[in-house]
Amino acid sequence: MQGHLGALFYSIIMWEYFLTFLAVFVLDLVYTHYLKHVANNHALGASFWSVGCYILASVAVINYTNNHWLLVPAAFGAFCGTYAGMKIRHRSKQ
Repeated sequence: MQGHLGALFYSIIMWEYFLTFLAVFVLDLVYTHYLKHVANNHALGASFWSVGCYILASVAVINYTNNHWLLVPAAFGAFCGTYAGMKIRHRSKQ
């Protein structure tokens, strides 16, 4: 029984790491769209994307406030999300 509880605890911790990574990754993709709408003076579009930014940032902050080690997947998610967002934006301009 002890092994099952350990495996369950480990899977919950890994889920939190993945969720934090994913939230920040998607946040940076959403933030890229937000900045595009702001630069193009699209008030309604920028407002829509800002709501997404706020919700995703809240999920990430709540997660790593409880466990400071979650800053590692958050930072990795920020890097990967910004990189992917810029690549997608660059492709759409061509």
